[in-house]
Amino acid sequence: MNMRGIWAELRAIRYLRRLGYRVRHLHWRGGGGEIDLIAEDHGQTVLIEVKSAARLTEGARRVDQQKIARLERAAAAYMRQTGTEHVRFDILEESDAGFRLIRGAF
Repeated sequence: MNMRGIWAELRAIRYLRRLGYRVRHLHWRGGGGEIDLIAEDHGQTVLIEVKSAARLTEGARRVDQQKIARLERAAAAYMRQTGTEHVRFDILEESDAGFRLIRGAF
């Protein structure tokens, strides 16, 4: 991961906390993949993919079917390990313009 990505994730954590999310894990690995952030939002477990881009909307476009498949495998491993039954996938884009949170992205 590059420094831009690390700083984006740290800013993302601060942003999500302001929205009321409780961040539980950073860079959780399992099932052959990695989940950038795992948080809780009003009692619901949320798996968050953080994307930094020059412009908002560019980040979400980089979450292709191959990336979704890896995230879903990692999510299944997380759910088995923790006994979590339901999760939501969000994408959080970060750019110079700010943040854009896509709840229930896929």
